[in-house]
Amino acid sequence: MNDQSSRIILAVAAQADDEFIWHQVETIQMRMFSAGPLAIKFAYFGREGASQIRPYITTRWVADAELMRDMMNRARADCRCGCYVQIGDILEQALREARQGPVRAVVIIGDSFHGDLDTAIATAKRLRAAGTRVFVFQQGDSGTTERAFEMLAEVTGGAYLRFNPHVEKVAERLPERLEAIAHYAIGGKAALKGLDTNDSRLLLEQLD
Repeated sequence: MNDQSSRIILAVAAQADDEFIWHQVETIQMRMFSAGPLAIKFAYFGREGASQIRPYITTRWVADAELMRDMMNRARADCRCGCYVQIGDILEQALREARQGPVRAVVIIGDSFHGDLDTAIATAKRLRAAGTRVFVFQQGDSGTTERAFEMLAEVTGGAYLRFNPHVEKVAERLPERLEAIAHYAIGGKAALKGLDTNDSRLLLEQLD
């Protein structure tokens, strides 16, 4: 990994076993790397031992789309969707990474919020203090999840966006929006303004 690469943690935190999300994530990471020098760690929920499920974050930063695709394919085989995914666990893992070195963004793609919201918000605030913004993409229409995701994004100065898989299969906006986040991680708000797309403007509205 280039020491100058901007670092992003990309997390799948879906309760449902959704093939569409995993396929989208594979496309997304390729678009993200096209934005410039970037290093990504991938997070997902997997099984440890007979019953314990915990969030995994890949052990090394990856700066190559092909290597990341292979890593994601292995993660897909180990993922244990269908459990009550604890978003706070992902944030705690991200905070540990941010304490070891700057992490520009944490991107969470999920469909439900479970756990203690106050604790998750406290962790999110510590991420913001470490210079990390949280971007949350919600699948589904749970009002409780929407409020939780919006608060987590807001306290870090990040962004909350909802997506509908049925619309995404035609519009394919999710990869473009994640690419815009990659541009932000590399060049900040100036990069988003220079990108001058609908997605970059949508992100800027929330970042401002």
